[in-house]
Amino acid sequence: MRSITKSLSSRVRHLVLVSPYAASLLATALPSLSLAQSVPPASPPAPTTTPVAPSAPTPPPAASVAMMRSDPKIREMKLEVSLYGSSSANPSRRLTPGQQVPAGYQSTPYRFGPQSKIAFPVLLRTSWCDTDFTTLDARITIDGMQTRLDPATVFTRSSTGPEANLVFPIQPQNTQGQNEIRTTAVWRVQRWELDVDENMAARSTWPRKWDAKLERYLQKEFGIDPTIPAVLTIADGATPGGARSASPFIAARNAVAAIAGRFKSISGGTSEFGPDGSLRGIAFSPDNTAWGVEAGRGSPIELCATCVAGLRAIGIPARMVYCIDEDGQTQSQQTRSKFRFIGEFFLNDIGWIPFDPMEMRMKGIATRMKNGPIKGFANVDGLEDCTPFAFKIVPDGYERADRYAVWGWRAPGVSVDSNYAITRITLTDSSRGNGKVPSMPAPVGDEGP
Repeated sequence: MRSITKSLSSRVRHLVLVSPYAASLLATALPSLSLAQSVPPASPPAPTTTPVAPSAPTPPPAASVAMMRSDPKIREMKLEVSLYGSSSANPSRRLTPGQQVPAGYQSTPYRFGPQSKIAFPVLLRTSWCDTDFTTLDARITIDGMQTRLDPATVFTRSSTGPEANLVFPIQPQNTQGQNEIRTTAVWRVQRWELDVDENMAARSTWPRKWDAKLERYLQKEFGIDPTIPAVLTIADGATPGGARSASPFIAARNAVAAIAGRFKSISGGTSEFGPDGSLRGIAFSPDNTAWGVEAGRGSPIELCATCVAGLRAIGIPARMVYCIDEDGQTQSQQTRSKFRFIGEFFLNDIGWIPFDPMEMRMKGIATRMKNGPIKGFANVDGLEDCTPFAFKIVPDGYERADRYAVWGWRAPGVSVDSNYAITRITLTDSSRGNGKVPSMPAPVGDEGP
C-alpha cells in the first residue's frame, strides 16, 4: 500500500482533477487538509433554457486507506460505434446468427421510426477510474450526414450511482432507408493504478445485513445465476467449514479461485472481431454459464460471470464490469480495441475490490499456496489501462442489435440479421498529462453527485 506523503498537502491547493469525487475522498481520509477550490461536476450542465431548482448537497462518500489509487493518468477518449447493413424485408423470416441464407431471402435498408435511439452505457466512477463529461462532444452520422448533438441531452443519468447512458436519437433524413449509422463521443477520464492491502481487507467482517443498495448485486440477473446448485457447492465448499467460517475477503478469494480452477480450458476469445480486425461484439452465450462450471470450460465472459455468481451465492455482493482496452493493432495499423471483464466484490468500509479470473488462471492458480495471495485477485495487472463502461451487457430499456456489444438500441419495427450487418466499435485515447494528486484513497460505495 502506498502512503500519502507530506508533499501532497502542499499540492492539494493546486488540485485540478478530472474526478468530481477527489475532493470529498481526500477530505474524508485527511481531515486536516483543506481544498482551495471546488472540483467541476461530472455531468454536463443542464440546458440554460431549463431552470434547475437547488438541491441539498450529497454527503461525500467514505474512503479507506485499505485500497489506494496512485500514478493517475488523464486520457481523452473517443468512442465510435457503427452499424452497417440491412434488415429483413420480411421480419417473420429473420435469420439467426450463422444461419445459411435461404433461397428467395430479401433484405431492405433500415427504416427507423421517430422514437429510435442508440444508447451506450458509461460509468462515472469505479475504484480505478473517474470520468468527466463536462467537455463531452457527441455526434451521430446517418449515411454520411453528421449532426452535432447537445451534450446535456445526450448524457443521461440512469440512477443515483455511477451508471449513466450516452443516448443518441436516430433522426433519418429520408424515408427510403438507411444503411449506415455511426455515433461518436469524446470525453475525458482519469485512470489510476490500484493497490489493495490484502491483510487489511482480510480483517473486514461480515455485516449483519448488507445495505439495501447492494441487493441487486446478490440476485440473479441475465447471464449471472447464483441459484445454480453446482456454483453454490463449489463456492461455499472452497472454505473449510463454509464461507461464513472465514472473513468475506478470504471466503471470496477461495470461492473465485475454486471456480476459476474448474475451468480447465477457455473456449473462444473475449471478443468478436470483423474481417478488418475491428471489434464487433462480445463472445457470449448466456445459457452456458451453468454448463461451463460443470463441463470445465467456457469463454472469458462466462468464466467471470460464473465467479460473480459464486460470490453472490455465498452472500457477498458482486458484479461484473464490462471494460474496453487496447490489444495491438489491426491489419491497417490502427489500434485495436477488445473487451475485458473485471469482477468486483464489495466489503464494508473498503469498497469494490477487483479481480480478473483470466489473469488468475494464467498466473498459476492451480499451484498457489493454500490461503495465500493470488495474482489477479484484488491486485490486478493492467487495470489502469482498462476503461470501464457498464455493469450490464445491455442498457436497461434497450436491446441488442446484431450481437451483444454492451451498447443497445430502441428501434421499433427494425430487425437485424447478423449475416447482413457489421458492427464496429472503436475506442481510442490520447494522453492529456498526469493527474495532480499522486496518491489517494479509492472511493467506498457508489453514491454519485
